[in-house]
Amino acid sequence: MRRRSAAAVIVLLLFLTGCVHAGSPVQTVSSESSQGKYKAMTGNVVVFGTSIWAIEPGPEGVKANFEKLTSFNVTDNSFLGGMATRLEGDYLEEVSLVSILFYNNDKYSRRMHQDILEADYVILAFGGNDQAKGVPASGTGNSFENALQISVSKIKEMNPKARIILIAPLNGWIPQDGEYIAFADIDNGGGKLADYIAAVERVAGREKLLCVKMSEAIVFSKDDPKRYFKDGSHLTAEGSRLYAEYLTEQIYGFYYSEQESIKSSGAS
Repeated sequence: MRRRSAAAVIVLLLFLTGCVHAGSPVQTVSSESSQGKYKAMTGNVVVFGTSIWAIEPGPEGVKANFEKLTSFNVTDNSFLGGMATRLEGDYLEEVSLVSILFYNNDKYSRRMHQDILEADYVILAFGGNDQAKGVPASGTGNSFENALQISVSKIKEMNPKARIILIAPLNGWIPQDGEYIAFADIDNGGGKLADYIAAVERVAGREKLLCVKMSEAIVFSKDDPKRYFKDGSHLTAEGSRLYAEYLTEQIYGFYYSEQESIKSSGAS
């Protein structure tokens, strides 16, 4: 991946102990002034996550919207087909983040490792597929929380300067008997959605990471279930836009707003 040169930014980190919560109602970044300030955000961003990122690589997808709002150069290493965080049983699943980080040694995996080495930001957007597969949300052994924790530690070891961002899973839906059943109400053996969100929050708190609770920005509604989710798991064009906007706001607020305030104070 070709690195993009960026001006050095002196950042005063605001360490959070949990996920970022959206206001009510959720604010967007549609104004020209907001769009202008977000363009100040530069650097290489590498994403590992579920098909919410990978399903729509075109101009209406999350990646395209995210790049349009910012000056980030985004590499999307997300997978279609159920990418999860942990190892599956006693074998290595091709789309396991833990497998990619610790076990795979093929050309494709080495390229993704290089992406991490060159990254200014690494986004991990997991939880939904782990819940769907019944991976335990927390606890000993191969739980989602443990897998996410060792993945964060591995990325920090590979690239200590990279800023890691965790995105907690969304509350989508599945059709059942003519009704729309929310992920929040489903337990496939590993816990409900709230358990997976809490696991992400705990890892973020321990590691002092920015954590975006996206389910509070993109809200499942049984009155209008297809507004943000076209099939329950993957986003519509409106959902992708809102996802990218909210993520942009949170990154700016965590890493850039304090520095902009310092600049403004110095100029006055």
